[in-house]
Amino acid sequence: MVGSPFHWHMDDLFTPSGPSLDARREGFLAGAPIGAALAARTFGLVEAGAIRATLAPSGEATPLPPESGHRHAATALADGLLEELVSGGVDLRRLADRWVTWWAEDGTGVDDALAEGLAHLKEFHAPVLSLPVHGPAPLNAVLPAALAAASPKTMLAGTFHTARLLDPSEVTSLAAVALVVAASRLLQGSRDFIPDVLSVLRLNDAPPALFSVFAAIPRDVRTPPPLPRGPVPAPDLVAAWVLWQVHHRPRSEEALRAMVLAGDVSPHLGALLGALFGARDGLAGWPPQWRGGAGEDVALRLALAGRLGG
Repeated sequence: MVGSPFHWHMDDLFTPSGPSLDARREGFLAGAPIGAALAARTFGLVEAGAIRATLAPSGEATPLPPESGHRHAATALADGLLEELVSGGVDLRRLADRWVTWWAEDGTGVDDALAEGLAHLKEFHAPVLSLPVHGPAPLNAVLPAALAAASPKTMLAGTFHTARLLDPSEVTSLAAVALVVAASRLLQGSRDFIPDVLSVLRLNDAPPALFSVFAAIPRDVRTPPPLPRGPVPAPDLVAAWVLWQVHHRPRSEEALRAMVLAGDVSPHLGALLGALFGARDGLAGWPPQWRGGAGEDVALRLALAGRLGG
């Protein structure tokens, strides 16, 4: 990966607790397609009656996976980076080609911002220089970088440059870095990720307005940030909302249910929430029908987790 001005500070003197590393890795990888499928169940719905009508007869929130043979953008973009990581090294041009090929063959869940970024990669073989709107797709695209936490400088450089393949915004890239740092700490068994997120943002001169969004997370114990709804929610607000949930909510399955019941939550946001809660808690406490009903991507991600742990 290309070098980066990022700096890194991490206190590694902590005692991991909770689920095993294998369980956290499984949760991180499989939690993303589960969260995306849960959000998809009520995506686009805002009226309470319409939301209730989508639930199972028991009132349970159930996943709505993509059609067989298809992958939602929230999963497909991350799969591209996972394939690169498993191959032994990330080539950004090859990664961009993976995304463009998936878009041409599938394209499930591609929003306007992502479509414009992918179209520019396809036509010019280079990242787009500006976007009229910034969405959360780059956040999912880079999230697997958290698996490279053993090389933190590479992890952060890779996150920053990979996010910019789809969105040139510094705010989007820094929001992606914040999520990857948090995920890497959760995978290591530490729930206290906010100091590291703030340290990375501070050392790399994050704009004050962006820094304040994340700095407010530990202070606002009872009041979460507003839920970013709609097809293209702002990436910084998505990242802050997800990190608040993972920092403050003790029961991940309840937080995921609440997301479904809220309605009109993008599968991109659902994938991020599922992945980070999975990295924190594993999947053991989640309803079995979530794992079984979220589509074939779950089985593929679990198989990959087994390979990584072998």
